[in-house]
Amino acid sequence: MSAKTDPPRLGDEPLTVACVYRSGGRHYSSRYVEVLRNMVQRNLTLPHRFVCLTDVADVPCERIPLVANWPGFYSKIELYRPGLFKGPVLYFDLDTVIHGNIDELARTAMRSAFGCTSDPKGGHFNSSVVSFTVDCSRVFEEFSQTGAWIQKWHHHVWFTLRRVGLDGLIALGSSYGDQGFTEASLRRHGVPIVHLDAALPGAISVYNYDGGATGEPTGSVCLMMGRPKPHEISAGWVPRHWH
Repeated sequence: MSAKTDPPRLGDEPLTVACVYRSGGRHYSSRYVEVLRNMVQRNLTLPHRFVCLTDVADVPCERIPLVANWPGFYSKIELYRPGLFKGPVLYFDLDTVIHGNIDELARTAMRSAFGCTSDPKGGHFNSSVVSFTVDCSRVFEEFSQTGAWIQKWHHHVWFTLRRVGLDGLIALGSSYGDQGFTEASLRRHGVPIVHLDAALPGAISVYNYDGGATGEPTGSVCLMMGRPKPHEISAGWVPRHWH
């Protein structure tokens, strides 16, 4: 993959819908995998398989072991491991609430080399929903070569400087963590990035920014950035779909 050569397509196998569950976090459990699987089954009519990349032995779907032992959200970069998928991939964060049909989202994902959501505040690359139809293994390979600065400290520095308005002082990228690294790697290698929320206006909302706390938003996918998480909401529209 290079800036002058289009990355090869993954192949023509049916769509894979994927999630990543790394143990040790405060909020998530295999229950989140089960509920996400159920929501996909109810709202996606296109042929697909549902998989979870995880270090947990027992999950309620097809399991792909995590192998790199990267901390926290950096485990999402294992989605790009060489040879892992042979067809288009649509990824959702575990805390996503799918509350409507996502066939058109899947079709858009399968037409795009790489898709992602955009951050509701900064507009930068956000990895809550990701799709790809081309080989992105260079992202995995490049991250494998990084050290503790990227894997443990970069996102902390980014957050700190961003909050005080000093993030422009050093070249940290437009985002942080797995999403900042992925964006920079893809752009280095000339992979075009489509913002899925811009391609499908109104289809994707953010709970804490688009009124989800007061009523069910329009569209079919709601991102639960920050708190509350879906299991913490006991009344209203979220429990009607999160099961």
